[in-house]
Amino acid sequence: MAISEETRLLKMLEQDKNQYCWCFDGDAGDPQGSIEEAIDDFLNYYGHYCWDDKNNVEYLEEEVLDDYVEIGHPYYYVPEVDGERVIYDLLDNDLPEEFAECDFVYFKKVQQEHLCELSKKLTEVFRKWEKSHGYGYRAYLVKETELYRIGDYIDSEGNYK
Repeated sequence: MAISEETRLLKMLEQDKNQYCWCFDGDAGDPQGSIEEAIDDFLNYYGHYCWDDKNNVEYLEEEVLDDYVEIGHPYYYVPEVDGERVIYDLLDNDLPEEFAECDFVYFKKVQQEHLCELSKKLTEVFRKWEKSHGYGYRAYLVKETELYRIGDYIDSEGNYK
């Protein structure tokens, strides 16, 4: 039974529940280690901190403290190699034209459990290769968010509560 493309893509996303990102108006902040850090990052990104020259101190205005910001956990893309796609690619792009009639017969013999085994082993090899060369696709997205009141986490002087 083949899985849908959406299901396949969702399998490749891993949520990191130890990191937090703010989201606002189509933007998302970099992953942070706490809700407070994510809110602080949001406030810095949008320039909400004010400077008091007289007292030489940074502060937040009261209306900012009453605002809310959306915070969620990042999902990272963790690729999986699809054995079936690899075989199709070989048959479509590597097989000499003289053997074109054989590709259907060949693929018909491959059992589903063997495709799963191939996918798993190719994914392991790919991840090991990726790690050994310092690659790694670290793009992320934030799928679900919750609203957090800024003043519940940061005081008017910018300190975490």
